[in-house]
Order: sequence, then structure tokens, then C-alpha cells
Amino acid sequence: MFQEVDESSRREKCFTTITQLPAFINPKQVPSKRSPFSTIQNHAFVHSVEVILPKEFYSQIKPSLETKLEKPRYARVFMTPSALLEHEFFNTYIKSGNILMISEGRSGSDNVFTLKDGKEIYERTGLTGKPFRSGGRKHAKERFLVELNLRLPSMLHGKKGFERIVWAFTNVLTQSMAWLFHDLESNPGPGEGDHVSEAKKGNSSKNILKVGAGNKPIDKVQPQLITCEPQEIAHEQIITPPFYENGKVLENMSEDDLQEYCGSLSEWIAMVQMASPRLSGEDDVDPYLSRYAAPDAEEGQASDLMSLKWHGLISSRWTMQLFLNMLQNTKASWFALAVATLGKEAVEGRDGFMVMVLPSGQSSAQSSESSQTSQVKDEGTVGTGRVTFCWELMGASVTEP
Repeated sequence: MFQEVDESSRREKCFTTITQLPAFINPKQVPSKRSPFSTIQNHAFVHSVEVILPKEFYSQIKPSLETKLEKPRYARVFMTPSALLEHEFFNTYIKSGNILMISEGRSGSDNVFTLKDGKEIYERTGLTGKPFRSGGRKHAKERFLVELNLRLPSMLHGKKGFERIVWAFTNVLTQSMAWLFHDLESNPGPGEGDHVSEAKKGNSSKNILKVGAGNKPIDKVQPQLITCEPQEIAHEQIITPPFYENGKVLENMSEDDLQEYCGSLSEWIAMVQMASPRLSGEDDVDPYLSRYAAPDAEEGQASDLMSLKWHGLISSRWTMQLFLNMLQNTKASWFALAVATLGKEAVEGRDGFMVMVLPSGQSSAQSSESSQTSQVKDEGTVGTGRVTFCWELMGASVTEP
């Protein structure tokens, strides 16, 4: 067998955090400085979210997901950079609004709105920037990073510094490109625009809302409004590790054993996502071809799992709502949350994260009583919370070295 060495994979990192959640979490005031809440909030541009849990518990929480959790929506538009600075769009969304917006392209080689053609274009814009490590080959064109805070009081039409930006966008950065747009302040209602189902085109995972008329600035650029529909994927007879309540076994593990257990657990979640046949209880592959075994396979058992997957431009706010909803409705069960992000940085960018929440060590009555006591005292640390694993994935480079 040949052993191939991938230099870029050696620079990839995975930060693992094991923490115990508070017994009660106020949805309006989450502990944002603690993991995994801080990790969720630090990943603003997400393109896929997946939840994995036992199938028997999915039927119990499905009504709550459908009624209490709004479906994520975003828009796909084609705009030039200068259109961002037009009075109505600029004042509504950039100066006073709260939006997510990212352009097409691949970080390090294309335009994600950085500069695509290197130093020549950068000098023509007349904007101030700094050299930026793109992760490409040494003989590749030098790239520059330009950061503009358009919410400064000085960023107004007629001001000298702002007019320089307008000139650069109008005369140099003139190429129209595709953008993904999400307004965090509002969601379009079901009556806006013409509803076109993707199921007719053979894709039942999402629906498209095509806005024909409206009074919002975004409506003037003919956006396609896309609603992310969850895709249900059933995994039958999957060898599932024994997730002990509140991680009681973890207390007796040494540091090396704990590190190995965390690695094998994250690998198991990834293999469930890939629907690997190696996890099937009926798998009889030759050990010469594959020696993989699920964590604690001797004590585990085959069970049916359900996976829910959303795909599109998804905000960290919606991901947080999903996580809190799962925490509230799965006290007696484990669940895993896997998130993949859109690459914004060419070097050492965030690739995503995974969160595994173990079952609660309390009965349903005890959990309810503890939550009520916490609400009265307005504290989030009364009682024993659930043990959580969080893996944050950091990439090395999105371009070939």
C-alpha cells in the first residue's frame, strides 16, 4: 500500500470543546460567550444544516419544528457593486438594516467580493487596502484586501471619501455578478410574488418564490426568493454507540482516551452524514478492505436514525433557533447538529462545526421542575445540564498549494 502525504491536510485544525449546558436556557438571552452558542454565532454564512437523531424521537418533535421554526429564506439576485450604493438600497439595507450578502466566486481565486484580478485592478480603484495571503502558488498574482465600513457617519453621498468608493464601483468594478441576499429583519410573506414549486422540476428539496412586484428596494433587481425545505433522510439499522446520560463514563477517561473517543465520535457522525454502509448492522465487508468499527460497538445496538437537512444561505440566528428547539424537545434523546459554511477566506477559514448533545440525566418531571425553578430565580445554572461536544473545523487553504 502507498502512503500519500497531503501537506494541506496537516494545516487543517479541529478544535474540540466538551461542556455542560445550563439546566435552563432563556431563548432571549443565551449564554453567547460559552460553547456551543459562541460557535454557532461565529458562523454567519452557512450553506447547509443537518440534524441527526433517533427516528422514534423525530415523530415527537416534528410538529414543533413545523409550527415554531420558520423556514429559512433568502434571495438570489444579479447586481453590480455600484447598485449597492444606490440611495434607496444603501439607506435601507446597509446604513440602517441588518442583512447578509455574499457574491459568487471562490476565495483565493475568484471574486467573493474581494478583488479578482490582483494588483492592477486594486491600483485602478484608488482604494486603500493591504496585501492578503491567498493560499495560492508563489508565482500567482498578488492579492489585496479592502475593508470598507459603510456604516460610518462619514459614509454619505457627497462626502469625498464615499465618492471615491462610488467612482471605483462605477468605473472599475463594473462586472455584474450573482449575490445571495438575506434580510435578517423580515421574511417575505406567502402572498408576495408568484410561487413556483421546484418539485415540478424534479427537485423537492426547496421551493422558489419569484417576486413579480413589491415596494422593497430588493424587488427592483428581480430577485428569486428561495425557501429552504427540509430534506428527510432515513438511515435504517445503524450501529449506534451507547450515549450514556450526561457523559458519566467521560469522567473516568484519561486525556488520551478522551481525545480518541472525541475523534471517533465525530468520525461516526460524518459517516452517518455520508450514509456509509460500514455503519449498517447487516454490513459484512471483508476486514481486509475495511477495519472500521463504531465507537463502543460491542455495547452499541442497531437502530433507525433520521436526518433532516436544509440547504441554502442560512443565518446563524436561524441555526441558533433550531438548536434551542432541539434542546427543548429532545431531553431524553441525543442529537447531532452538523453545519457547513460558505468559504469567505482563502486561508484558515472556518469550514463549519458539529455539535453532539447527550441525553439528559433527569427524568421529564425533574427536567420540568428544574426549568421552572430556573425561570423563577432567573438563573441558567440551576440543576444539572446536558453534556455537549463541539467540534469547530478550520480549513488550511481552498486553493492548491
